[in-house]
This record gives sequence, structure tokens and C-alpha cells, in this order.
Amino acid sequence: MKTLLALSLLALGASQAMAAPPKPAPPKLVPLKPEELTTVELKEQMPPHWVLVNDISFLHIADGRAYLIDADSGHFLGTIPGGMSHTGVAVSPDGRTAMVPGTYYSRGSRGTRTDVVTFYKISDLMPGDEVEIPAKRIQSLPLPSTIPLTDDGRFLLVYNFTPEQSVSVVDAQARKLVGEFPTPGCGLMHMTGPRGFLMQCADGSLQAVALDANGAVHLGATTKPLFTVDDPASDKPVRIGPSTWLFTTFAGDVAVIDGAGGQIAVKARWKLAGADESAWRPGGLQPLAYHAPSGRLFVLMHKGGAGTHKFPGEEIWVYDVAAAKRIARIALDQPASAVAVSGDAAPLLYTTLFGSGTLAVRDPGTGTVLRKVEGLGSDLTLIQPAPVAATAGAR
Repeated sequence: MKTLLALSLLALGASQAMAAPPKPAPPKLVPLKPEELTTVELKEQMPPHWVLVNDISFLHIADGRAYLIDADSGHFLGTIPGGMSHTGVAVSPDGRTAMVPGTYYSRGSRGTRTDVVTFYKISDLMPGDEVEIPAKRIQSLPLPSTIPLTDDGRFLLVYNFTPEQSVSVVDAQARKLVGEFPTPGCGLMHMTGPRGFLMQCADGSLQAVALDANGAVHLGATTKPLFTVDDPASDKPVRIGPSTWLFTTFAGDVAVIDGAGGQIAVKARWKLAGADESAWRPGGLQPLAYHAPSGRLFVLMHKGGAGTHKFPGEEIWVYDVAAAKRIARIALDQPASAVAVSGDAAPLLYTTLFGSGTLAVRDPGTGTVLRKVEGLGSDLTLIQPAPVAATAGAR
């Protein structure tokens, strides 16, 4: 009986095997097209529509960087490494040299900390001279006011926050550290001339500061509080003249402030939104852009309440600064956390959204997207157009 059962099971298995469909043939693989290597020829200085886009690289924060983009063609030109907590790039007034303060650790993300300023030629983007600076520089989202150059390109200023506040001064011509200078209670640097700048203080006041011929920092007079605790000034003002800055508060009030000769004066106050537009306010990582030839201010605006000053903009509102008047509203196809504009007579408007990996190049009159540069790092923050002085002389 056991033999008969075994033979029956064997026969059943054989019949099932005979009835099984044949295995499908492996798919035919289409040969991949070979990737063609190309060579990018860089120029000696940044032309008007070259732009740097900064990536803080949150998921691999030891590897921040800035991307150099040709906005006319949409071509990616190269990368400038920035190290841990990358805060942006300082570009010489002639657009030929990039200076990048960076933080590095002996064991990658830990160990002995070393802070340096590295000099790069725009013509090859290769690291050159390095100047070691105090290991105190602020590690924050990129802000141009943490690493400004003096207008003559002589001194690079690096803002330190430990949380003690101070400024490290680097002689960009001699490629050496001048020194570190305390600035108690006040931070950031907004240039107001060849060797002067404003600092924002904790109580809403502003302090005038000057550099001497050797680069030493000298603290000047401090104003009475110009902004309230309930509606403080943003740390992201925009420069609208050699000694003049336009500040906005979190709620959208405007203060135009001049610091010529170390004398701080409020030149004008007005509001971005009308009485029936109180739900709108400025926001983003880089909410303001100013085009000097036309006197136009571009502001990222969103609907939101208190505490939404970092929300991306749903629209760009355009103002005639001299008239303190809005002249256009541009609805965005995608929200933007940063806006910038080139400084030439035929400008391009730039926007990006943190997390998008995309730079949008727009017509500044209509906001129409002319082209997109995609596939950049996801953590895009500060957009830095070519310096105005370089724009005037570039070909």
C-alpha cells in the first residue's frame, strides 16, 4: 500500500511539473548611453548673471557648499566647499575671488576644531590661501551680515557668537588675521561705507562701528531702541544705498536707516501692507531683494500671524522705495524662502524654496519663470548674485 501511495504522489508531481508554464525569457537589456564628459570654462570674474546658491546640507552638515550657476543658460558651473555649518560666501568687489569662512574638525564631526577662511579664484574654484581665525564663528543659517567685506575689499569681517559676541577681522589683501574684537550686546555687520558698519543690539537699538586703517574695530554711539520687543526688526535687512539699509519688522513695518559717518538716523518709516491687508507679512530665509538701478524692492510675503517670520512667501510684492509705494504683486507658482535680483540694467530675479533643490530664474517685471536649475542640494538658503562692481565691469 505504501509503495502504491508513493507511486501515485510521484505521478501527481510529474503531471504538475509537465503542466507548469515555461519560465519567461530574461528581459532584453537596452545598452545604456555612455555619459559624455564636458568641460566648463570659467571666467576670471563673475559676469552679471552668474549667481551663487548656498546649501547648508542639513543631512550631512559637515559638507556645506555653494553652487555657482550661469543663470542665462541654466548651467551648473561648479561647487565651492564650505565645511561645517556653511554660512555663505564673501565675493571680492571685482568678482574675481571668493572667501569662505569654514569650520573643520580633526575627526570629521568631532575632535579639535579649526576655523579658517579659504580663498578661491572664480577662474578655477580651487582652494588657495587659508587664514586661521578664532574658532568662534557663528554657526547659523547663511546670512550675508555674518561675513561681510568692507566696500574696498580690504577686510573680511566674521561674526562670532559663543554666546559672547565679537568680530574677527581678516586682511583679505595680506591674507592674515588682524585680530578679534569684542562687541558686547550687539551682533551682525551691515556695511555703511568703506570702513563703517551697523550692528543690531539686543534691546532693539543699533550701534555704529568703524574700522581704522589697520583693521582694528572701534565701537561708536548706540541709538535708543528703534524697534520694540513685541515687533522686533528682522536680522535680514537689505542695503539700498552706500550707507543706507531698509529694515523690516516681523509684522511688516519698514524703517529706512542711514549710518553715514557713524551717525545713525531713521530716514523713513512705512508699512508693507495696507490697512485691509493685515494678514500679510514678510517671511523666509532671505525675504528682501533690492535693485539699485530701478529703486525697486522685492519682498516675499505670506499670510500668517505672529511667529511666522520664517514662513516662505506665497507672493512677491514689489515696491518703489523712494515713493514708499507698492507697484506690483506677483503670485508665485511655488512658495519661495529666498529671493534675490541681479544688479545690472537688465536684471534677472531669482527664487528658491528650502527643500526643493531648485533655483528658479524669473523675469523681474512679471515673475514669469524663464528657466529652472534643478538637481541642486535640497537645503538651499541664501542666493548671492554677482557683486554690483563686478557687474559694471564684466563682459
